Amino acid sequence: MSDDPDFFFDTVTLSDFALAGRIEFLIDRCGRRARITPQVIEEILEGIAAGYEALRGVQVALEEGELGSAPSLSDVERRTLVELLRILGPGEASCIACAKARRGTVVTDDRAARGCCAERDVPFTGTIGILTACVRDGTLEPQEADAALQSMIDNGYFSPVRRISDLL
Repeated sequence: MSDDPDFFFDTVTLSDFALAGRIEFLIDRCGRRARITPQVIEEILEGIAAGYEALRGVQVALEEGELGSAPSLSDVERRTLVELLRILGPGEASCIACAKARRGTVVTDDRAARGCCAERDVPFTGTIGILTACVRDGTLEPQEADAALQSMIDNGYFSPVRRISDLL
């Protein structure tokens, strides 16, 4: 059994990769350690229903077992979720609640969610962190990460950097 933490992905971060056609990067980097909470799954399904067909990649990866879904929230996690719903959406709140209880890492680019993680000593990363880690562990070449980031930017991602290769 691995001691590596699970990654609890919020909807926006999953959407960044899906809309850029790069879900396979998450599968290659995190695989079944990528945990998708029921609340995030619901948001993904709502996005598909709203016409964001690229999100089907997330749905298919879950159905095929390439990404792991998180089991239902425990009583402790639900109490944390309710507390966090005062300031966050259900997806981000569920990721933080699960990561806190299960000693995982939250994957979010949401500033408020990152602040909640910091306040609760929950590790977090985001789109840039995942792309950088993919390059550092050899999952991606720097040019592939740069191209993926550009595709994400073209699809509406507001990036604090223009190239992953500049961070290496």
